[in-house]
Amino acid sequence: MKMEGLSFDNVPAIHIPFRFFNTAPWMGLFAAVILFFSGAEAFDSQWTPQLLAITHLLTLGFMVMVMFGALFQLLPVISGITIPKARVIAPLIHIALVLGVALLVVGFLRFQYHLFFYALPLLVAAFVFFLVALGSRLRHNIRGGDSIYVIRFAALSLMVTIVLGVVRVLTYLGYNDFFVIQSITNLHLGWGLAGWSLLVVMGVSYQVIPMFHITPCYSKKITKTVPALLFFCLLGLSFIQGEVLSKMLIIIICLVMAFYATYSLFLLSKRKRKIRDLTVYFWRLAFICLGGGAFLLAINQFFELSGRFNTTLGVLAIYGFFISVIMGMLLKIIPFLTYLHLQRQCMTRYELLPSLPNMREIISENQAVWQFRLHVISLLLLLFCTVFSQAASIAGLAMLLDFMWLGISVTKASKLYYQHSRRIINTAPVVCDS
Repeated sequence: MKMEGLSFDNVPAIHIPFRFFNTAPWMGLFAAVILFFSGAEAFDSQWTPQLLAITHLLTLGFMVMVMFGALFQLLPVISGITIPKARVIAPLIHIALVLGVALLVVGFLRFQYHLFFYALPLLVAAFVFFLVALGSRLRHNIRGGDSIYVIRFAALSLMVTIVLGVVRVLTYLGYNDFFVIQSITNLHLGWGLAGWSLLVVMGVSYQVIPMFHITPCYSKKITKTVPALLFFCLLGLSFIQGEVLSKMLIIIICLVMAFYATYSLFLLSKRKRKIRDLTVYFWRLAFICLGGGAFLLAINQFFELSGRFNTTLGVLAIYGFFISVIMGMLLKIIPFLTYLHLQRQCMTRYELLPSLPNMREIISENQAVWQFRLHVISLLLLLFCTVFSQAASIAGLAMLLDFMWLGISVTKASKLYYQHSRRIINTAPVVCDS
C-alpha cells in the first residue's frame, strides 16, 4: 500500500463510520423487497411510486449513507484534521437520515405526501449538519491535495442538490405553481448523481486506487481539470435555457465521464500487485457502466432514444457505477479499518499483535467472490427488466441476495472487531520483573 502523505493519528472512533456502513446494506435490501413485491408494475414508467421509493432508498439510504461514513473517516486521514464534534453529530446525522428516508419512502408508496412534511426537515437537518461540519474544515487551507480539491466541489454540488430536492418535495405538497417540475427534477438528478456523487467517487478514487492497488497516481492536470469542468458544465445547465447549448453541455459532461472512466481503467491495468483483488473487479465493472451510461446519454442528444431509456440509464449509473464502487470499497475499507483500530489498541499490548486477524480473515476472498457474482447477476437482471419488466420480481430477489450478503459480511466484520477489542481491553498488561 502507498501510505505517503496520510495521517492515522486523528482517525475517528470506529463506531462513527461503522454505524453508517452497517445501516446502508439493509436500506438496499428494503429497496429489493419493494421491487420483488411490485414486479413489473414498478417499471411502468420512471415516475411510479415504487421506482421512486427504490431510487431514494438506493441513493439516500445506501449511497449517501456510505459516503457520509466514508468522509467522516477519509477527511482526517488525508488532511490530518478531524471533523469537529464527530462523536456528537455523526449519530444525529445517522438517525435523521434513517428516519427521513423511511418517511420519504412510505410517503411515496402509500401516496401519503403529508409525510414529506416530516421527512423534509429530518433530511435537510442531516445534510446541513454534515455540510456545516465538513465545510468548517474545507474552507481552510488544509492538506489533502487533489482529493480535498474535488471534495470541495462535491460539497457545493450537495448544497445545490439539497435546494433542488427541497423544491421538488414542495411540488408534492401542492406548491407546484411556482416551479417547472420537469426542469427541477432533471437538475436535481444531475447535481445529485453527476455532481455530488460522481465528484465524491472521483475524490476518493484519486486517493484509494493508487493506495490500495499500487497503481500510478492520477495526473495532476487531470485531477484539477476534470472535476472543475464537470462542475461548471452542471452550473451552465442550471442557467442556460437554449436547447442547443444545453445539449452541448450534456455532451461535454458525457465526454468528461467517459474520459475519467477510461483513464481510471488504464491506471488499474498498470497496477503492480497482480494478485486477484475483487475490489479491482468492482472498480472495472463500475467504470465500464459509467462509460456505457455516458455513451447512451450522448447518443440521446442526437437521437431521442425511445422506450425506457431513462430507466436503463438510471440502472447503469446508480446500480452499475455508484453501488459497484461502494460495494467494492466496503470490502476493502472495512477490513483495513478493523485491523487498523485493533492494531492501535495493541500499542500497549504488543504481545497481542500476532493474535489479531489479518485483513483477509475479516472479509474473506470467498465472501468477496460471491459478492461480486451476486452483484453482476443483479445488475444484468435489472438491465433486462428495463426491456422486459416481467422479470422484475426475479431481479428484486437477486438484489435482495446481493444486499443481504453485503449486510452479513459487514455485520460479521463488525462483530469480529468488537470481540477482539474486548479481548484486548480485558487482557491484563504484562508486568516485567525489575
